[in-house]
Amino acid sequence: MTIAIGIALDVGIPHTSVTLHWIEGAVVAIPCAWLAVRVVRWRRAWLMVTSLRIVDQWGAASGNQIDIPLDSIERVVVVQSLVRRTLGTGSIDVAVWERGMLHRIEDVRRPDVLARIVTRRLVPPGDWGTDWGSD
Repeated sequence: MTIAIGIALDVGIPHTSVTLHWIEGAVVAIPCAWLAVRVVRWRRAWLMVTSLRIVDQWGAASGNQIDIPLDSIERVVVVQSLVRRTLGTGSIDVAVWERGMLHRIEDVRRPDVLARIVTRRLVPPGDWGTDWGSD
C-alpha cells in the first residue's frame, strides 16, 4: 500500500524538487521498515504448551523467555480486535496466581483455540464436563 502511494506520488507529480523526493522516500521507507521489524520479531518468537507449563520465547537480538507453570495460572483471556479476528490472530492474557502478574502473549494464531486448550489443562481431567447443564 505504501509503495503504491509512493509510486502514485512520483507519477502524479513528475517534476518535483529533491526535497519532495526525500519526503516520498520517507513515506515508503518508514512503513516498510516497521513491517520488516515486525516480521523479524514474529519469526524469532515461539510458544510451546506442554502438560505442565507454557513457554513463551521472544526477542530478535536478545532472547527473552518466560515459563508459566499451568498450576499457577488463574485465568486465560483472549484479546482480539475485529481486524485480528478476521485474520485469525490475536493476543492472550495469562493471569498468574503466585506472582500477581499478567503476561500477554502477542501474535497468537487462533488464540481462542489455544485459550481453550490451556483452560482444559487447568481443570483436572476427571472434572471435565461435571458443571455442564447445572445452573
